[in-house]
Parts: sequence; C-alpha cells; structure tokens
Amino acid sequence: MGHRTVIVKPAELDVVKSTHVEPVILKTTLGSCVGIILTHAKSGVYGLAHIMLPERLRNDPATGKYADTAIPELLKKMEARGARRGELRALLVGGANMFEFSGRNGASLIGEKNVEAVRKVLEELDIPVVFEETGGNSGRTVLYHAHSGNGSGESSEAGSLEIRTLAQIRPLRQTGAGGRADRSQARRVRG
Repeated sequence: MGHRTVIVKPAELDVVKSTHVEPVILKTTLGSCVGIILTHAKSGVYGLAHIMLPERLRNDPATGKYADTAIPELLKKMEARGARRGELRALLVGGANMFEFSGRNGASLIGEKNVEAVRKVLEELDIPVVFEETGGNSGRTVLYHAHSGNGSGESSEAGSLEIRTLAQIRPLRQTGAGGRADRSQARRVRG
C-alpha cells in the first residue's frame, strides 16, 4: 500500500485527511522552528504547522509563520474538515538552539521562545500535548505517519512519529488512560 508525503516548509501549515486506504505522511525539517502536529484520529484529520517565530510582526500576511496565528489557523482548517476541538491532541518537536553566541541573547534563545509561545497558545485553546521533544542544539527531520501504524515509529491510535536527529529515531509514546491525553504526562525529551 502506497502513501502520499506532504512536505510542510517553514512558515507553512497543511491539513490532511488520512485513512488506512490512503495514508499520508506529514514531513518537515526543523532547527529553532517548532513543528506542531494536531491529530484527530476519529475523523482522520491531521495538521502540521512549521512555526518560525513566537508572535506576528506588524501586518505580515504569513499566518503560518507565527505561533499566535498559525495554531488558530491550523485549528480552523481542521475543524472545517471534521475535527472536533475537544478531541484534538498535540505533538511538539523542534525549538533547538541552533546559534552559538556567547551569552544568552535573543537570537540564541529563539528556539526556547518558540516552544514557550506554542505551549501558551495550546494551553489557551485547551489542546493537550501528548508528546514533546524540544530543545537541544541539533536540527530534526519529522515524519508523522498519520492514521497508520506503519513505519519506524511506535504505533498509536493516531499514527506514528519518527524524529530523526542525526542517526537516532525516537517513537511517539501515547500518554493517559484509554488514549486520553493528560498535559501533565506529556513526554518531554530535551536535547
């Protein structure tokens, strides 16, 4: 059975419908940016935003670029395709500190600021984080196998996740009883 791969570039977001018959892989490569994956397994609707900065600057029309605009837009697009807000789960990846500067100035902290902004928006929208791998100083390639159990990642109701940092692959681990996620139990892996 074949699959379709959807690549999400910096400042972009995309929503897909994925089934066992027509599976989709969402893919992005991250450094200090944060990849936010929203899942709604019941409807088979999945979304990925590649967030570059915490907050929108002036009247920049690039909605997918900022945490405070990308996540609400991703949510809106997912709801239009049949996802239900109260049943969404989030996975966070990225936010590395890619720049080597002496001291802890704004540029060297952009990864951390992106992660903080994403967490804040998700909390305001009451979307639980079921997986998080953030920080460190290496980029990551993310492949989210939506609505499958196939691929190198560990399967869950919502699919599987591969995170490639150098030669490592780290699988998604579902948290909470009965597939229900608890924000306090989100797996956090810091680089």
